Amino acid sequence: MLTETKRKREPSSNANGPLPDYTITVVPTSDFPPILALSHGISMPPTTQFTPYVHVVNPPAKKPRKAEEFLLYGETPQIGYEGREMPEDGEHRRHYVGIFNPETNEIELHLAPKLHFSRMIKAHIKRDRLVDGKGVVMGNMDSRTALGKEFGTKKSQKRLRELELNKIDVSDMNKNITTSIVSQVEANTKDMPTAAELGHQVRENKPIPKVNHDAKHPNEVYKLEDIISSDEYNVLWVREWERGEELRSKSSFVQARIRKLSEDKSKKHTRLLKILRYISFMIDFHLLQQRSRGRLPAMDRVKKILSVDHAIAEGFFRRYTEKTISGGGGSDKDIYAVSPALANKILYHMAVLCLMVDQYDVDIFELKNDLGLQPKELTLAFKEVGCLIREFTKPQYTAMKMTKAEAAQHKRAVLKIPLEFPKPPTRRAKATGR
Repeated sequence: MLTETKRKREPSSNANGPLPDYTITVVPTSDFPPILALSHGISMPPTTQFTPYVHVVNPPAKKPRKAEEFLLYGETPQIGYEGREMPEDGEHRRHYVGIFNPETNEIELHLAPKLHFSRMIKAHIKRDRLVDGKGVVMGNMDSRTALGKEFGTKKSQKRLRELELNKIDVSDMNKNITTSIVSQVEANTKDMPTAAELGHQVRENKPIPKVNHDAKHPNEVYKLEDIISSDEYNVLWVREWERGEELRSKSSFVQARIRKLSEDKSKKHTRLLKILRYISFMIDFHLLQQRSRGRLPAMDRVKKILSVDHAIAEGFFRRYTEKTISGGGGSDKDIYAVSPALANKILYHMAVLCLMVDQYDVDIFELKNDLGLQPKELTLAFKEVGCLIREFTKPQYTAMKMTKAEAAQHKRAVLKIPLEFPKPPTRRAKATGR
């Protein structure tokens, strides 16, 4: 079997002749070195003449050698072109210009600063010098910009330069143009509501009972019939509570108050007892929708679970639920749900009824436990109906035989005149980093 042997290829240097020997030297920086200039995005007339300038900067203590800043400037009758060094160019990379001498095969490398061109309108330069000469005080933003240019980080200085390049100067804009812009803005914003009107609209859209803003006393702010209809009120049976029988309720808030009213034999408390009965039904309805995550069974099923009259069940569905989808498969049954906004509506209406029972000064501790809510959620509901949240004073919790630690867990929701509703939230401007 024949075997082939490969011959090694001769080096290219032998084929083309020996490479010449070059001598490369780095020439010390002179006072007038060559300059590299870049003009990205700027078109300059080819006849523009440029003049170089140099500025010696005192170095820090660690650097004994003085630093030099180079500048190249040229101009036309209207526009000036200025080339400056970027800090990142001098620190991260260096540029050299090589000069080759073919007679001696020597290459001299000269350190060349790299300049970036920007352009400016000469009329603006004269105007700025005139303004500076008159001693005009700079605003807060201008002062911050000047400080950033002088003492800011490299990142912030680069951002300020980018902002200046993209800035639009409207000081020399034609007066007709500015007048037209202002008139258009005024025409488009004349029908915009004020902050006070927006706040009033937000309050009007809140799902709280109708408010009487002209009320002189807390009991004139809300009307019972705006929460409990006459049909519902008439089917609220409290006969056994009036006789002092079966003074029991699932709600500790309701039970404490019916026991207190039963001890007062001076007059009948039919109205307050009926409101308490309705509050107990509202608590049960709120817990039912809470357990089912807002999705409710049919009305007949809810009526049976809550043990309420049809008028009350129908009132709950009408006020506090919304129809979502129709059942499929040929069924004409509708599915009802309690949205988060309607769940808040239940709390707002319940808060007003509790105020009516407690003479517009409610301890919300028991109610919080009955509803299984955080104190913040319940206090917010009372605030939305115009209440102030207060703590018990020492004489008050001493009269109630509570310790200071126990009183700290109790909060009072008080309805006073004039009413104070929460202010609508306002969007804050994002802070811009320097």
